[in-house]
Amino acid sequence: MKILFAGCVFLYLLTISPAAAQATAVYDGTVLTEDATWRGSVLVRGSVVVVPHATLRIEPGTVVRFAASTGQQLPNLIIQGRLHVAGTSERPILLTSDRPMPSRGSWGGIVFLSTEKNNLLEGCRIEYAETGIDIRFSTVTLKSVSIVHAKTALLSHDGVVQMTGGTVSDSETGIEIYDSEFDGNDVTVASCRRGCLLSKSSVVMASPNIMNNQQTGLEADECRIKITGGEFSGNVLGALIKGGEGDIFMSRFLRNRQTALHLLGSRVKIQRCRFAENILDALRVEDGRALLMNNAFSSNGGFNLFNAGNEVVNARLNWWGGTGLPLVRQKIHDVSRDKKAGAVQILPWLNEQPALMP
Repeated sequence: MKILFAGCVFLYLLTISPAAAQATAVYDGTVLTEDATWRGSVLVRGSVVVVPHATLRIEPGTVVRFAASTGQQLPNLIIQGRLHVAGTSERPILLTSDRPMPSRGSWGGIVFLSTEKNNLLEGCRIEYAETGIDIRFSTVTLKSVSIVHAKTALLSHDGVVQMTGGTVSDSETGIEIYDSEFDGNDVTVASCRRGCLLSKSSVVMASPNIMNNQQTGLEADECRIKITGGEFSGNVLGALIKGGEGDIFMSRFLRNRQTALHLLGSRVKIQRCRFAENILDALRVEDGRALLMNNAFSSNGGFNLFNAGNEVVNARLNWWGGTGLPLVRQKIHDVSRDKKAGAVQILPWLNEQPALMP
């Protein structure tokens, strides 16, 4: 009998995960109806729901691990009330899976459902989630947040998102925005399969770094977009903008492996941008809706400007890497090469690289 009892105890101990063994608090399918504070090491089994009148605070240095419930549904943190995550650079907060060898989608992520309260995540790292942060009809502020190894790092439907600093990387999709307002300042989106997917949204990006994404660095569809001081480098396709309107100002498109910037039916002003060392075309346009002025083009493997439509493209007052007409024309694709293509207006051009280039 003693041997049987000892064997049962041993088997029970084997079922306790290391996360559960060291956790200072365990939540198993919990609904938080009052304000709560997490600190130390926290284990979440299944889902934790924060109701509309409650606030969940997570203190600096806290580690929150998520484990599947007995039904094997991915665990989530669901916010209907308010979430206040307050990590620091010295004591960041970690939200991760409890699996010993996690992969993308090992837990569900943080879900905001119809909460317009002052939700804040600062100084934290979210890793191995299916959707790191999922925003639905909610308002969220992110400061120095890192989301890595996710299927989708940041997703917003009808949300208001303000993101300052932080990194989105090594995910299938970095930032995915629908019918939302997104304001990003000094955000890095790197080494994802798809960097940023933006649809029918108002998007402002100051100094974004969109780098080394395996497909498109940024794809915008019918958005109002403003990008200032950004860098698009090392992506397969730097940026694709379909429809919509806006400005791209003092940004760099460097060393992209295909076209750096592709405009399709977009009323966008491209000013004081640098296009250099892209493997194929620097700029490809399908119509004459864009305005290109005071930009600099140099050392691109394909054409500096490829007019793939039949409308006239206004590209006056740009620097084309030289001043001789044959040299400039050699890197322009328009009606002079293809009778089905529209003309590109390049005269007058700049005789030197514009001042205040990025």
